Amino acid sequence: MGNNDMTIRCQQCGELNSLPLVHCKKCGAKLDFEAAEQQILRAGQPTAADRVRMSFKIALVLALFAVVLLAIWPGGMTRTTGDEMDARRYRMKGELLINALNNDLPASQVLTEAEMNAYCRELLANQPAAGKGAHLDDIGVRFMGGRAEAFVSVQRGPFTLTTQVIAKPKGSRLVVIGARAGHLPLPGILGRLYAATRGNLLRQLKNESRILRNLDGVSVGEGTIELLVTPNAL
Repeated sequence: MGNNDMTIRCQQCGELNSLPLVHCKKCGAKLDFEAAEQQILRAGQPTAADRVRMSFKIALVLALFAVVLLAIWPGGMTRTTGDEMDARRYRMKGELLINALNNDLPASQVLTEAEMNAYCRELLANQPAAGKGAHLDDIGVRFMGGRAEAFVSVQRGPFTLTTQVIAKPKGSRLVVIGARAGHLPLPGILGRLYAATRGNLLRQLKNESRILRNLDGVSVGEGTIELLVTPNAL
């Protein structure tokens, strides 16, 4: 039988017959051309399982697209920001905490949201001019309902990527309970893992980083945070 011969399978015995036979060469039954044609048509159509797999793939692609869109969609955070005097008070309180650590003494200070955000505004104003790399676009904090929130916005080329980290006091520490990448919520361990990858800025703020490393008590109120530092608290 040549490669171009057309064949039809007998419905009675299953024998494969070459056209133009009308009856099966093995059992003699009349070949059902209409049934064979319907079988060929059905073979070219997707099955129910194929449609389910295709629907799943489309849903997965749409879900991934939504996640990426939410992550790169810049968020924002309302906060209270003070003036130059507030920034000065923040620097003074921070220096008192650092001096206490330098002298191996415990110390505590109550910092206000207005003071910290005024200081953050000065950091933004005094940073080097934006180059081709990442540029800090915004930074701030908010204290409310027994929790502290930190917000960072970074300009990377045409994109503005925002991060919001949410922490609550637990024992003597501030513990991350969630985060937000753009508008994408990251609760629990996802938020902690994401916050760990965004810690470069904090490590650049040496005094603040040192204060958090030696934190031995914390209390968050409406618009305020009280910090207790003890040398070698870790």
